[in-house]
Amino acid sequence: MATYKDIKGTSIEVVSSDPSNPVLGQIWYNTTSQTLKGLGVSSVGAWSTGGSLGTGKYNTAGCGTQTAGLAFGGEPDQDSTEEYDGSSWTAGGNLTTARDALAGAGTQTAGLAFGGKTPPATTAATEEYNGSSWTNGGNLTTARFFLAGAGTQTAGLAFGGEAGPQSAATEEYGGTSWTNGGNMGTAREALAAAGTQTAGLAIGGSPGGSNETNASEEYNGTAWTAGGTMNSAIRYLAGAGTQTAALSFGGLGSGVPAQTEEYDGSSWTTGANLNSARLRLAGFGTQSAALAAGGSPGANNSVTEEFNGAGSPTTVTLSGS
Repeated sequence: MATYKDIKGTSIEVVSSDPSNPVLGQIWYNTTSQTLKGLGVSSVGAWSTGGSLGTGKYNTAGCGTQTAGLAFGGEPDQDSTEEYDGSSWTAGGNLTTARDALAGAGTQTAGLAFGGKTPPATTAATEEYNGSSWTNGGNLTTARFFLAGAGTQTAGLAFGGEAGPQSAATEEYGGTSWTNGGNMGTAREALAAAGTQTAGLAIGGSPGGSNETNASEEYNGTAWTAGGTMNSAIRYLAGAGTQTAALSFGGLGSGVPAQTEEYDGSSWTTGANLNSARLRLAGFGTQSAALAAGGSPGANNSVTEEFNGAGSPTTVTLSGS
């Protein structure tokens, strides 16, 4: 807590609401909350609430970053797309093929959507986003839903999912068509992903029925090998980051966990919980700056949360009334 000695001789800005873009070390007094605040560095990661989706949804997909994100497809509005600017969502161009339980990769201005359900059918359709509209790309070799995706629009990776039974199939996208890669060691659906086409990460999921797995696998562009074991077995979760710096969050295990786990390339550690526990959500970004959007149960299907890892700038209360 700040003392008089700490701030003596320092000019303190007096405001009725916190500044939108404070700089590190900035201090201000909020007259509404009657608190002295400042922007410091977080010692642990934490989730905070972001702008709500315009249309609540679950079984949705996403891609991009925490300040330039894209969410598309899902239930109940299966063709809608929304763009996030770091504070609010706005409508984007609709998908050509309305669907849910799909996967995504890429960025806000170069996104990739593939697979999913167009109830009651399963689709192999792929679409590419240019920042305003979607156009058709090459179909997946294997139509499936509840699959995972990583990489970019011109170097995408699709793996797992349900295609009758659970699938271990991996496919690589070159910008126009998909080709088969090496199969995962464990066939599964409702899994999460992180990384790139040549350094991918498969996280959790279900090997069948009402079961969950805590296994992760790493892809090197050719083959999958076992990664670190998660602390909790979870399906219908989301992921973000890279193969050596990943984040998993939400999902279904014992109840509806809000748990977050962080991966360093060899082992998983437990991180800060989501504020809103949910499953079937979209996730993207990095390990230190991730975004969680939508999900179920219904009360949480428009909720957005932002994760800022340890060492990230964070607003702290120095004193209060």
